[in-house]
Amino acid sequence: MSEEIPKKMKLNEPEPKYESWHSIIENNAKNLGHKIFIESLDQNKKISFHKMNEYCNKVANFLKSQKLLKSDKVALIGKNSIENMIIYFGVLKYGAILLPIFSEESQDNLHRILRLAQIKLVLYDSDLNLDKKNGPPVQWISFSEFFENDSAECEFSEHLKDQSVTFNDHLGDRNDIAEIVYTSGTTELPKGIFISRDVLFYMVEEISKRTGITEKDCVLEYRAYNWLSSQLLTILTSMMKGNSLFFGKKFSLSNFPNWLKENNITVSSGVPAVLSMMVNKPVSLCKEDVPNLRFITSSSAPLPMETQLKFEEMYGIPIVQGMGMSEAGWMLFNPPERKKRGSVGLPLKYKEVFFVKNNGLRCEPGEIGEMRIKGKTMGLSYLNGDGSIEEFSKEGFATGDLGFMDEEGYIYIKGRKKELIIRGGINISPLEITACLLTHPEISEAATIGIPDKIYGEEVFSFVVLKNGSKADEADIIAYCKTTLPDFKIPKNILFIPEIPKTQRGKIAKKDLLKLFEEYMN
Repeated sequence: MSEEIPKKMKLNEPEPKYESWHSIIENNAKNLGHKIFIESLDQNKKISFHKMNEYCNKVANFLKSQKLLKSDKVALIGKNSIENMIIYFGVLKYGAILLPIFSEESQDNLHRILRLAQIKLVLYDSDLNLDKKNGPPVQWISFSEFFENDSAECEFSEHLKDQSVTFNDHLGDRNDIAEIVYTSGTTELPKGIFISRDVLFYMVEEISKRTGITEKDCVLEYRAYNWLSSQLLTILTSMMKGNSLFFGKKFSLSNFPNWLKENNITVSSGVPAVLSMMVNKPVSLCKEDVPNLRFITSSSAPLPMETQLKFEEMYGIPIVQGMGMSEAGWMLFNPPERKKRGSVGLPLKYKEVFFVKNNGLRCEPGEIGEMRIKGKTMGLSYLNGDGSIEEFSKEGFATGDLGFMDEEGYIYIKGRKKELIIRGGINISPLEITACLLTHPEISEAATIGIPDKIYGEEVFSFVVLKNGSKADEADIIAYCKTTLPDFKIPKNILFIPEIPKTQRGKIAKKDLLKLFEEYMN
């Protein structure tokens, strides 16, 4: 099927005026009132824009009572729920710095992140089994399902009970930091990324404009709330545009078709792992069942062309690819009405994307090089694993991706320089897995790589050298990993080898490991 040739993108479009999230939330409460803002599908609960504003104001007044400053950092550790979103928006509304953390993060990384960021307050879901004793000595407050639940017994609901439902003391301005988001990076230690308030606002504005999401849409999200991708595409966009957000705790193959059908979903988020799963395990769904579903997005990892074609053939639902990274938010996205299969799209409104050859010169259209990106919607700097601050280059951030731009400006990705394992859209540092393996008393050497997987895109595969006389087997080592690593980081297989191959400079020879893996599979 031929696709429409894209017209030139409009240039010099007027830039919308910056608004604080305090102002946006207040205005939506006045203008949209009792319209449903979030429907939590697993909780079977709904919250209106009006109620969200009232609860956010309670959170803001609590933070004010704690005398938090605009430079103070509040960590939020939870799952996709209405309560989590109340706290999320409440912190943004107040004006402190928000640090959202994945609920399944390992305890070691969690403690490391909290210490490096010098957190003032930790708000966490009481269902999580967190090791507070060995964490930083800060205030930890648990929360449960307190929304419209007078019988809720949790620390946070007690703090909110007597707080006012009005708040007008928003801290700071557009130049202050809104969030610190974390990415695994290419080392064992995660790096924090500082995002200012005006950058966050315009990151949301540029992706919502490209997707065409408006107040009339019903958007589905089931990816973790702390992903910057989820925040920009669905969570913050829904607040900015005034559309309804349907929220799942995590993807469910059995529930997904009904989520789409029963809630008149018009745009759904997606990742290659989900699309591959639906190709390999067909569900009862077709375009006639969801006539108003315009498209499902695909991002976070490469989507094989075969998967996209097969999915669209099986279900009749368009997939629209995009690409982003924590350092820059969404960078590229296909215009839904002018998408090119195989491409991750055109640069967004405030982004400049280009490719550089090994000699440092820019590539011509069609030439493969390393992708770089710059523009006004970029994070400001890293908070490195050693506590130092590393500002991003204004000349262009090197993404580590290899690809090219065609004559019409569409971007195609052909590979990665970086060594991250991308499993189901989640970045995993191989060094973190290897570091865990090396703490095993019977392992002398270890290495970890990503291997192809039909469902998740990549899986974790580790190589291990046992100490002399050891009788440890694969089951023993995987069980050991489960004591410190979350399930999504556990190696799928362990291959025992006599030594880890290395280069002349003493670095692990990944090519040789891949050969060993191929021999193992054959």
